[in-house]
Amino acid sequence: MPRRETLFFIVLVFALSVIFVRPSSQNGYAGEPEMHHPKGWQFTMPKGDPVKGRAVYEKFSCYSCHEVRGEKFPAPEKGQAAVGPELSQMGPMHPLEYFTESTINPDAVGGKKYRGPDGKSKMPTFNQDMTVQELIDLSTYLASLRPKGVPKFVTGEGKVIALVSGSHQIIVDHEEIKGFMDAMTMGYPVDPKLIQGLKPGDKIRFTIDTEMRAITKIEKLKN
Repeated sequence: MPRRETLFFIVLVFALSVIFVRPSSQNGYAGEPEMHHPKGWQFTMPKGDPVKGRAVYEKFSCYSCHEVRGEKFPAPEKGQAAVGPELSQMGPMHPLEYFTESTINPDAVGGKKYRGPDGKSKMPTFNQDMTVQELIDLSTYLASLRPKGVPKFVTGEGKVIALVSGSHQIIVDHEEIKGFMDAMTMGYPVDPKLIQGLKPGDKIRFTIDTEMRAITKIEKLKN
């Protein structure tokens, strides 16, 4: 075979090998391409129907453990107190996917006060009974909730956990704010001038704009 044709043949074989011979995957099977999720990927829940989600909430008797202010659900059985957080306050705080995870894996997100002696969430699992569409609709309903009859400003007390200067946020572990929010650790937008001189561990009294979900006033308390 002439030299020029030999060189052409070698180049052709190499090109075909690049096109048709794929690298082995991580599981060891030759000939299968490696598959990767897209850069920056995160789980996204499709939006459902909040009206149907409300029916799902009632179907699974979620009202037995969770109050929803402004909603008329059957009262808990006699002697049974709500053991989970009030939910109308939660809607503005979390993305749709948070409610999905809270439903299918409550151990991942439940606060300490809602856990048993074994450290696990007191919330029962519905994974064997709830359909995927019911989960989508329920998550959408919970994410749509908004507290009703809440004053423009409320006041709370708590401890500074962190100051996030880049995003102008203060993380506060605060006590219950009656009629508005259970005791929890939350991040709030804040004017940088209000957090000057504060540090983690400081006790504060603060005012929240309930519409903006931002802290508008801070008073440092004695530790």
